[in-house]
Amino acid sequence: MFKHILNLILLLMAISHTNIVFAQEPPIVYQTFIRDDFDRTNGGYISIINALTLTEIEKMDLPTSSVQTIVLAPDKKLAFMNANPFIDPKKGLIVVDLGTKKVVRNLFEDIGVYGLKLAPDGMLWVLLNETQEIAIVNPKDLSIASRISSLEGAPRDVIFGLDDRRAYVSLLNNNVFVFDYITKRSITAIRSLTKGDDRQLRPQQLELSPDGKILYIGSINGIFIADITSFPIKITSSLALPINSFGDFLLKASPDGKFLYIGEYLGADLYIYNIETKAIINFRTPGNRGIINGLTISPTNKLLYIIESYGISLYDIDTQSFITGIVTSTGAHPPNPFSKGIALTGDFSIGQAPKLQTISPVANDNFVAGQPVTIKWQTTVAAQSYAIASHSIELSTDSGATFAPIPGAEELPGNVQEFTWTTPNIEVMDKAQIRVSTVDLGARRANSTTGNFSIIKTAPGDTQAPTVTFLSPKGSERFNSGDNLQISWMSSDNVAVTSQDLSLSTDGGTTFPITIASGLPGATQSLSFLIPTSLQSDQARLRLIVRDGAGNSSQTVTPSTFRIEQPVDTLAPVVTISQPSSNQSLIAGQPIQVNWQSVDNRAVVSQALLLSLDGGKTFATVASFGASDNSFVINNIDRLNLTNSQAIVRITATDSSGNIGQASTQFSTSPAITNAVYQSKILTISGIGFMSNSASSTTRLFVNEKEITLTPMSVSNNSFAIKGSKKKLGGIVRGNNTVRLVVNGIESNNLTFNF
Repeated sequence: MFKHILNLILLLMAISHTNIVFAQEPPIVYQTFIRDDFDRTNGGYISIINALTLTEIEKMDLPTSSVQTIVLAPDKKLAFMNANPFIDPKKGLIVVDLGTKKVVRNLFEDIGVYGLKLAPDGMLWVLLNETQEIAIVNPKDLSIASRISSLEGAPRDVIFGLDDRRAYVSLLNNNVFVFDYITKRSITAIRSLTKGDDRQLRPQQLELSPDGKILYIGSINGIFIADITSFPIKITSSLALPINSFGDFLLKASPDGKFLYIGEYLGADLYIYNIETKAIINFRTPGNRGIINGLTISPTNKLLYIIESYGISLYDIDTQSFITGIVTSTGAHPPNPFSKGIALTGDFSIGQAPKLQTISPVANDNFVAGQPVTIKWQTTVAAQSYAIASHSIELSTDSGATFAPIPGAEELPGNVQEFTWTTPNIEVMDKAQIRVSTVDLGARRANSTTGNFSIIKTAPGDTQAPTVTFLSPKGSERFNSGDNLQISWMSSDNVAVTSQDLSLSTDGGTTFPITIASGLPGATQSLSFLIPTSLQSDQARLRLIVRDGAGNSSQTVTPSTFRIEQPVDTLAPVVTISQPSSNQSLIAGQPIQVNWQSVDNRAVVSQALLLSLDGGKTFATVASFGASDNSFVINNIDRLNLTNSQAIVRITATDSSGNIGQASTQFSTSPAITNAVYQSKILTISGIGFMSNSASSTTRLFVNEKEITLTPMSVSNNSFAIKGSKKKLGGIVRGNNTVRLVVNGIESNNLTFNF
């Protein structure tokens, strides 16, 4: 039982992981292209396109096949394409492995294939022209499972019902046959329809409403609408459209069933038919991407992909509005390759909506009519999200209640982040707003609105210049580098001040090379300026130039100079000593390496090294240095030959303001035994540091780790001699013995000597 439950858990985890992986699969567009030289040996290719950016990722070359419609197998591993019956007649069906990017099979090579579509049961229905039949192909093993031959003409299109197992097949002779796609038996037929165009493929002649109750049938000059819930099926109405092209109409129903999209096959018009109101809206796709060849709805039901000869146009299904069009061929005119079909795969719901924030204008801005105003905004796109298709800008004159497009800014490129707008000659006081909107390639939208600002209507023939005066500073003040300089002024105009430029002079007003601010709004009357720490001057002055919308300007300069000084430095340098380390024990008489670092908020100018041998009561200067020195070796100081437990080294650093910083570290010097000899009952020890700096120096002797209490014969800083028998001297034995000294509590090394 436990094993069964564990297996079930593992299975659910695997399924969950599979779903997560699939949900993160990037959206891909496979678009077929035919090379436009009509050379049957040159073929075409499949363009693999990133749906997030509509840019080509990879090209799959098919040099011997001019492919048209593309259908992906249910597992997305194979692609099925028909060879164009007019450019590549009787070339049948091409099967490509999307993993290896190679053709794996050619089916029906001596027959023209006019269409192909997957049935709900996963089988591929292939429409064969010369044999006037339908071949049912198993995509798993590419075998022909069955054929439908009881047709009254060549098949041109097929579409499948939702839950009724029906397949609707249109024929070249104007009839529509209905089959059970499971049993392949004929159910009924719709006859006496207007004949379609014999010269064209009719790739989307049939369409079903999303509820499966209405069948739309395209013809050469209109659409028939049939109620397929009745038996026999009845034509309930028809829709006539102008003939602007030489192909039948392409049909695609909106996911909510409210609209029927009708594209002119080999034309440029897209009609949107409102099912309820019977109203028809027409818009013409831009001509720079060629004629329409197909319609496809994204898996998210948000986008209508309009397949054009040289690109793709996007239509927003929710807002019923055109988004953008992009050239996906190598160019937008012959002899560049042209497209006939696309297939979509992957997760089209991936990513997030863009974010947009307006930057300028800002609330309370004042603009004069005719003034150029730079509208700025920032649009950000999250990772793995759709690229921006376009921006648009609108103006409101009633605090955002209504907006109208700004001419020239109805469809700005996706990478644009600013637009220069000339304000209209209207009077709007504190009620004007700008709204910037954006839409991405996934039909996701964002917008941002500015605060209320004013547009001031210009008085005719305005020649009066603005007035301006400084309130502070006025001159003679003292400021420190690094301070925030508070600047205030008063400016006005008979109409309105539109811009102001503030600059700084350091030569008494001869030049003003430092720009503090430019293009300040007319309502600005003060500003805080952070004085650079490197800036000093005793002849500083400010200048303010103000302008109105008519181009009149005036300026003012602070009445006298003011000073910018370096602030008083009260910070002492910081010193750190890295060697010797704190409480480090060094051998008496050896050179002492001192390493340090001195830093200051401005600059160190001098340093010194001092030494104390009495625990810091007194210090003597050993050496003086410049600003950059950071190491020194103490040598040849006699008192460092003695043992000392209270030695201190100190580094002082002085800056240009006389501030002194210092650091000290305490260390000790210890005795060291270099030789020991026992001869004629006298033990003689040689070395250094056998005496200390202390006035009451004590020296203790240990032989073989036993303290010897005998009085020494002689003691100097470099020698220690004591007389005694082997027994009294710690039991000296034949062979190895050890000896060490302790001077004022500081131990020497432990030396082994031989007797």
